[in-house]
Amino acid sequence: MQGLYTLESVLNMQSPTENFLVKLEDNIYGIRFKGFKLRDCDTKEIYHSFETNNVYELDYFASNILTYEFPQKLLRVKTVGSNLKLVVGDQLVENLDLVERHYIDDKLVASYRFNFPIFMPNSENNVEFIYSVPSLSEETIKKIGMRQVVEAKSDTFIFVKGILVIHRRAEYKYI
Repeated sequence: MQGLYTLESVLNMQSPTENFLVKLEDNIYGIRFKGFKLRDCDTKEIYHSFETNNVYELDYFASNILTYEFPQKLLRVKTVGSNLKLVVGDQLVENLDLVERHYIDDKLVASYRFNFPIFMPNSENNVEFIYSVPSLSEETIKKIGMRQVVEAKSDTFIFVKGILVIHRRAEYKYI
């Protein structure tokens, strides 16, 4: 499936994917996630933190959906910091694009794109993305007011030199 999806095509998606668009072996650059932290930039409250020394531990999620539970107050945060720790294999990684698409009730609510010109071979990298949290629909605000669970999904795509090498899918429950 590699090569079927372009940066432009994922930026035009209006609903979450039904399947994984690439396989683990498509990650020819050996990019692996070692850690992830999500925090409120204003209050510094941490909503999620994970770190491992095993660079292969999260390979499971190349074909399985990540699941998260967060408090609903996260949906009211103005700015979120997402810290990502990743390692690179023995090849130079040039022009890495990371795209995140977030959905509530299968409707696109936010799209983020970050570009990194270069990661050195065999390096460990720590990057932080700063997100403005999007405004919520009236329907979602009602759900929060009635203390109903808000369900959301996201797709994360990593392209290197325009080729899709990683696709992660996640589901969120805001309770």
